[in-house]
Amino acid sequence: MIRWQNLLDKLSTDDPVLQERLSFWRTHPHQEPLALIQGFSFISANRATLTYFGTEYDAFVNATPYDFSPRIQSSGRNSVESAREMILEAIAGNHVEFNWLHLNQQGNELPTRITLYRCYLQQQAVILVELQALNRRNQIRESISDGFAHIPKEILSTTLEESAEAVYITDADNKVLAVNKAMCRICGYSAEQLINKTPDFLEARGLNVGEETECQTALKQRGSWQGETLKRRSDGSAFPAWQSSRKIVTDDGAVFHVNIFSDISTKKLLETQLTTRAMYDTLTGLPNRFHLKQILNGALENLKKDPLSLGALMFLDLNGFKNINDSFGHSMGDRVLQLVAARLEAGCIDKADIARMGGDEFTLVLQDCSCKDEIQLFAEQILSLFDSPFEIEGQKFFLGTSIGIALFPTHSDQAGQLISLADTAMYCAKKSQPHLVFYDKAMSQAAELKLKLINNLRHAHSLKQFTLAYQAIVDLHTNLPVGAEALLRWQKSPTEHFDAAEFVPLLEETGLIVGIGQWALEEACQQAALWRAQYQSDFRISVNVSPLQLEHVDFVGQVTTALEMSALPANALILEITESALLRQPELARHTLKRIKDLGVSIAIDDFGTGLSSLSRLGTLPIDSVKIDAEFALRLSDISGQRLCHAIVQLAQALGINFVAEGIETQRQKDIVTNMGQGCAQGFLFGYPTSVEQFTQTFLAEKHIA
Repeated sequence: MIRWQNLLDKLSTDDPVLQERLSFWRTHPHQEPLALIQGFSFISANRATLTYFGTEYDAFVNATPYDFSPRIQSSGRNSVESAREMILEAIAGNHVEFNWLHLNQQGNELPTRITLYRCYLQQQAVILVELQALNRRNQIRESISDGFAHIPKEILSTTLEESAEAVYITDADNKVLAVNKAMCRICGYSAEQLINKTPDFLEARGLNVGEETECQTALKQRGSWQGETLKRRSDGSAFPAWQSSRKIVTDDGAVFHVNIFSDISTKKLLETQLTTRAMYDTLTGLPNRFHLKQILNGALENLKKDPLSLGALMFLDLNGFKNINDSFGHSMGDRVLQLVAARLEAGCIDKADIARMGGDEFTLVLQDCSCKDEIQLFAEQILSLFDSPFEIEGQKFFLGTSIGIALFPTHSDQAGQLISLADTAMYCAKKSQPHLVFYDKAMSQAAELKLKLINNLRHAHSLKQFTLAYQAIVDLHTNLPVGAEALLRWQKSPTEHFDAAEFVPLLEETGLIVGIGQWALEEACQQAALWRAQYQSDFRISVNVSPLQLEHVDFVGQVTTALEMSALPANALILEITESALLRQPELARHTLKRIKDLGVSIAIDDFGTGLSSLSRLGTLPIDSVKIDAEFALRLSDISGQRLCHAIVQLAQALGINFVAEGIETQRQKDIVTNMGQGCAQGFLFGYPTSVEQFTQTFLAEKHIA
């Protein structure tokens, strides 16, 4: 786990107020809930924050503030949009403080006062978040008189006359006895036109002769009424009003009815606008997720009238949209989404109902289809809409889309489940050409298995289920071990064991790899230090690094911490980086690798030859060795395979760096690679990945190589 104290010590700011706060927090790092945000995601938090949300560190890191929030805040604003707006304001250097409604892991509401501070971590802007719980407690107040008994009648009369709400008083026969100015102003009548009249003509809903209003009936039965009614002005126009009426009987038995109402036209208009906002996406004007469910429910109801009819829900996700946001900013991304929505509308007129789910996800609802082939043909037409680029201000943006399709009622007759099934199919479509997939049951089974594994992974570290296995790296010419590669393993139970390829991609997908990778790095460094002290003073340890770790704002600090904790010399550590990690954010990767190199740590490119990285970039990176992928070892039996492997060895020699041949399983493979030049190798020929005890006994205590 990344140490909170270590991160606090590295934070810097030129704000004197924040400097004072930081001094206090460094002395009391876990007293108040604090967290760090980079981009729009949490990168770390103290124990007080984890306790506040009732969550674990691994589940918190890489989550967003709106992952712990309801969809809509109490203000009526969307949590995602509002949170991003506040974070951007803080990044701009403004002091940001606001009330926010969080949800803990149990779903309980957490009213919170949030303060955002911009500061710097390793020269990168981050947001320090301070959380203060808002305790809403009922306070017992002293009961006192309302005071009206002591107010002169003249003042009460004037107050009633000048009230902004319409007031009129009628007698037992429903004749108007008195009206105030607001009554005349709102209805457009003078006092003379109203007094001594029955106020039925003010009702916009026509009454039959002798028919009573709901208000009149209620006054007779229970003496009071309150509700919405429709009034009519003198010009004939109608307006909605909220009315309260009460019967009052005086000491001498006289009956009066006091009626108070207000014009709620503006309020009703606002309600309509709010309903529209709640039903439609503000960016594109398309129906939103909530509205989509209503559309689907309506379509499912229509099926009951024609059971032989077929419908489809298409779930679309844009391919390549993230690159637009990352390269051109969210403002340009929003404009592209508007163009996508317009193109979809033009291509689906009278054929489908379109909705935007959020982000770059859209849905189409088709009804009254005759067969699956008709739906397939329409989906292909939607795919063709993305053949042409989207152009804004002379800039062309090429986007594709992946479409997952769920049929109703074939796959489900429930709106929520249909959305889930189409979403599942869409994720499968992203992995296959031509990015168009119909749902089938096997997808759900695979998704359920994946979800189960992810849930188990979230608790695996706290349950101490992760271990490291070590595989020897040997000198090809001396057959002696020069080091070992630390390999992550997951021992879920005595009978369930997972290799890295089975679960590391899930760790990366969920962001858990950052914390687990830090643990693996520290564990491997400590073990290497023990082996150097007890058996082989020049022993080196090689540790794999995920792209997410490399991009973490404090990765260099994590490496430094691991070395300091274990007292391992920097030159004894080799970090293995895949070519794909270098392609994600090249400039950031180059900068981070240079800082690691400055520490004295060695850098190896893992699985070299499979990532298609450019040779020009390779020559500019501060690397010490390349690990030739095991695929090349499998091809050493033919001439072309030998030539490819030899070419990589020659490239390494030309760059003045070492090579390690992976996947060596036979003596013949070893002999061929040995003749290519001075280097190292690892593979089953020398030994399988094994536990600490077995590795020590086999490779260090006895100095024996199989």
